[in-house]
Order: sequence, then C-alpha cells, then structure tokens
Amino acid sequence: MDKKKNDITSIGSDKSFDFKLFFSVMILLCMGLIMVASASSYYALTEFNNSSHFLIRQLIFAIIGVIVMLVVSKINYRVYSKFAYIIYGISLLLMILVLVPGIGTEINGARRWIDLEITTFQPSELMKIALCIVLSTYIVNNYKKLTSMLGYVVPALFFVIVCIVMFFQNHLSGMVIMAFITGVIFLASGMKLEAKYVIPLLIIGCLAIGGFLFAKGFRMDRITSFLNPEEDITGGNWQASQSLYAVGSGGLFGRGLGQSRQKYLWLPEAQNDFIFAVTAEELGFVGATAIIGVFAYFVIRGIRTALKCNDLFGMLVATGITAMFAFQIIINIAVVTKSMPVTGMPLPFFSYGGTSLVINLAAVGILLNISRHTAK
Repeated sequence: MDKKKNDITSIGSDKSFDFKLFFSVMILLCMGLIMVASASSYYALTEFNNSSHFLIRQLIFAIIGVIVMLVVSKINYRVYSKFAYIIYGISLLLMILVLVPGIGTEINGARRWIDLEITTFQPSELMKIALCIVLSTYIVNNYKKLTSMLGYVVPALFFVIVCIVMFFQNHLSGMVIMAFITGVIFLASGMKLEAKYVIPLLIIGCLAIGGFLFAKGFRMDRITSFLNPEEDITGGNWQASQSLYAVGSGGLFGRGLGQSRQKYLWLPEAQNDFIFAVTAEELGFVGATAIIGVFAYFVIRGIRTALKCNDLFGMLVATGITAMFAFQIIINIAVVTKSMPVTGMPLPFFSYGGTSLVINLAAVGILLNISRHTAK
C-alpha cells in the first residue's frame, strides 16, 4: 500500500518545494487579476452593467487554479507517462467535438470552444500539456530507435493529427505553438539535425503555413496590415494601432493604475490578448519591464527545473511546458508592440480566460512536482 502511494505522490519534504517558481507565478497571477480588473472595467460596465464582471469570474477561476496547481504539485509526474496515450486521446476527442454542431461554439470566426453554459472550454489548451506528455513518453520508450531524424516520424504524427484538427478550427496560433513545443522537445531529446531532412521539412512547413494563410482571407489581411502600418488605421490596423497608442502614452512611469484611456472601448476587449498594452499604459516602461522581468525569471526557473531533472521523461515534459509559456509570452508582447502581425495568442496569467488560467496553473503544478525531483 505504501509503495503504491509513493508512486502517486511526490517524494521529498516541504523543503524541496520550489518556492521561487511558486512565488513568481503568484506575483504574475496577482498582477494579472489587477490588470483584468482595470482593463475590463468599462467594457464590463457597458455590456453587463457591472464593472467587476470579468474580475469576479477570473478571480473564481484563479482560486480554483491555485488549488489545482497545489494538488497537481503533489502528484508524481512519472504517473502521467502511464496514461500518456489516454490523456492525448481524450484531448484529441474534445478537440474534434468542438467541430460538432451543437457542441462546439464559434467566436469571432473561429470554432475552438465547447460551451459549458457557465463558461466555455478550449480543448486546445489541454492539448498543449497532453502533447508534451505523449511526445516525452514516446521518446523515452523508444529512445534507442531514434538514431536519426527519420526515427521521429511516428512522434511527429501526434503533432500532425492535432494540426489537421486545428486547421478546421481556424486555429493558426494554436498550430504554431504546437509546432514550437514539438520542435523544442525533439531537440531537447538529442535529435540530430540532418540537412537531407531539414530542408524538405522547411519547404513543407512553409507551404503548409502559406496554404493556411491563403485559406482564409482575413489572415492575409493581417499580414498586409502589418506590412503597411500607416494604412487602414480604422480597419485592419485599428487594434494594433490602438495598442501602440496605449504603450506609447504610458511613458516612463505610466498614467497610473486604473487610469488607462485606451480601455474606454478604443482598444477592443482590452482584457484579452491586448491586456499588456493597458498594463504598459498604466504602469509605464518601468512597470512593464518589471513584469517582463518576472516572466523571464519564471521561464528561467522552468529551464532550471528541466536541466536538473533526474530522468529524461521529466526533463522533456519540463522543457515542453516551459517552452509553451515562453513562446506565448514572447509572441503576445511582440503582437502588442506591433513587432509582428496580430494573432490570437493570450498572455499567460494575465489575459482573461478562466479555463485557460486553470490549465496553465495545472501545468505549473507539473513543473513544481518535477522540481521536487531535481538535483539540489
């Protein structure tokens, strides 16, 4: 009985808990809640006659998420490898259900959510973690067969299947982050890059992305708007331009918490993907830089956890999860500062979204458990 229990719960005393990783996440979470309260207040007042509508919902999910994070941090991460294919299969099934009329719901032209009445659930958020687990499991179980890039064909199929489903969901940003997670895990496993495979893969990848962009006209419009920033200010460039106004008007120290002007419906749904713009406007360059610094520290703790993990499976999972967070942070801030075309990439722990917040915190819980088994 005791042996079975030890297989499920973490080994190690409370001293092995990574408080630095934990507190960095809690700082980001608290700052995220404050910014959701500020960025969403006017929009919530006009839409729901309650300026705290989004804050209350986000706070509830934050509490649930922290509880989930702490529970998950106690579960031995090695258990996930036993159920990797089941976790992946369930996540894939949920993503397919999104495409079923009456189950999936369409928002802003994309079909990515399941309507749960009280909230919506985006299965692709769960798939990010599932992909990390299933790829890591396959690589560990078949490590001796992976002597060349050709050996990675089978695990690559896990990624390809997800991309096919995402194509029908119109979820380009999700496909890109899945590709990044897959590539980072493959490289971390020791995959040797061979020119005879790399070049064809790059060509196929470029053709796939090009086809995806041309499949829907609005995607090419975003590229065109990005390349011509001073044109179509009231159309395709509206959101990005308003974001830049917010960031620029923040100055060195910002307008002050709660004093954003762009949140008054100039920046559409500012509590979502463009919440960092309001953050920069209210807290200024100093405040925005400090938050980026906390994000950087969080990512560094994740990298440290991966590097010091005692086994390959834990190292790969920690690498994948850390890469997931790092990629989303970098892309979101790049979009907000108009360094790249607009895409639907939320800022972890900041952007409004209950189920994604809970899943992100669950992912942190996995990192915390892996850190318990790292070399001290």
